[in-house]
Amino acid sequence: MFFLYMGAFPPYENWNIDALKDMLSAEGFLQAIAEGSFEPLFISCLDNLSLYHHLVLDTSHEDEYWYWAGTYRVHSCWQHFCKKEASRIKFMHVLQSCDDVIKDQRRLCAHWNSLFCINQVCDSIKSDCASTARSLLCFGPYHPYPLPIHAMDFKLLRVLFARDVRFYHFPIEISKLVCLQWLGLSCNGDLPASISNLFHLQFLHITRYMTIKKRGFQSYLPVQIWNMQELQCLVIQGRDLPTPNTDEATLNKLDALIGVSANSCTMEVLKRIPNLKELGIVVELKPYDDDETNPLSSLSYISKLQNLDVLRYQIQNPKIKRKFRKYRTILPLSMFPSSLTELYLRGVGCPWKYMNDIGSLLPNLSILQLKCYAFRGPEWEIKLGSFLKLTKLEIRDTDLVQWRPQRGSLPRLLKLIMKHCYKLQQLDLPDDQSCIKTIELVECNPLGVACANQLKHKFSFKLTTRSSF
Repeated sequence: MFFLYMGAFPPYENWNIDALKDMLSAEGFLQAIAEGSFEPLFISCLDNLSLYHHLVLDTSHEDEYWYWAGTYRVHSCWQHFCKKEASRIKFMHVLQSCDDVIKDQRRLCAHWNSLFCINQVCDSIKSDCASTARSLLCFGPYHPYPLPIHAMDFKLLRVLFARDVRFYHFPIEISKLVCLQWLGLSCNGDLPASISNLFHLQFLHITRYMTIKKRGFQSYLPVQIWNMQELQCLVIQGRDLPTPNTDEATLNKLDALIGVSANSCTMEVLKRIPNLKELGIVVELKPYDDDETNPLSSLSYISKLQNLDVLRYQIQNPKIKRKFRKYRTILPLSMFPSSLTELYLRGVGCPWKYMNDIGSLLPNLSILQLKCYAFRGPEWEIKLGSFLKLTKLEIRDTDLVQWRPQRGSLPRLLKLIMKHCYKLQQLDLPDDQSCIKTIELVECNPLGVACANQLKHKFSFKLTTRSSF
């Protein structure tokens, strides 16, 4: 089942592992075979298919691929078999042409989303598959126009994946699909209050195809979202959670909230989602923003989330030079709960000394990613005893010249990735650093690459480089 489901993804394309896991969960596959947490089972299946059976490629382990770790795809030799066998047993059918609809299929997928715009296809699906279909997966390239999903009259649909299809407004007919548990759309319009009719919904992904906003305008989800008690994951790019209008309103099952602004991080909102494990915040700086306002100043309530494992914070359109001069306190240390194991920062523009302060507050941090001038300055000297559990560090797009960890820091670091650090000249590793296995340098200064080559002979790690210099 697991292998056949993966055959729906387009060939030679990497999957979104989190989306795949959530879709399998929404259809009930993982809960049916695993008690408690099914994460270990999911990872075990991927490892078995990749390492022992060679049915799946783990591209993150191949030197010729430059992807973030954890990317997979079905081996090309098995792609056709997956599709053919899944269609034969009526498990899943990948549409290839206008007359390719097969009766009583339980899942429908298209690698060309425009097929769903053809009347012949819609009529065939409505008559032959709509009563049995549990999933509709639009895995094709970006489609600039809405699809007539409402015309196909699905009744038992559990998964609707249409994140690469542009909808001008939220299709009101979708709120009638009361069996939905996973919904992904691309829509700039507001969500209607009727979305709360989807009381079985567990995963909601609403992205935007534009980022144009009116001055002073802030988009919120309808307050009825607090009635959707089964929600586990909210990806709501460009939108925020509203303040509930009752004291009893909570989302106790919600463990991931991604794409919101600081307006969703008030005490009144965060205390209603006490079991949150992953939080992704996006701040959009606009030309008319008051330069005296620190966009991080209102985030101290995040530290109250004692179960938070992953924090992502990014500033879009950062004004690095002006912001650095204006703010005295750029990163309030109170926004980092000690429970964090993964931290992703982008565009903040702080001096490197703040990173050392953060590291001292996060004893459990294992993954750290710093992108697009998250920190700035020519030198980062990592203090003794910092980042004691960090295993993976990525630094991308900075003006860093020297990276100098002191003896006794980074004792468990396994992988160091530096990308687009054009000024990098010196890399140091303390004499007691024996755990590091891999260093990747992509588009870095040749002096930094030469320094890494010297360290390679001393510490015997794997060095991978790519450069256009």
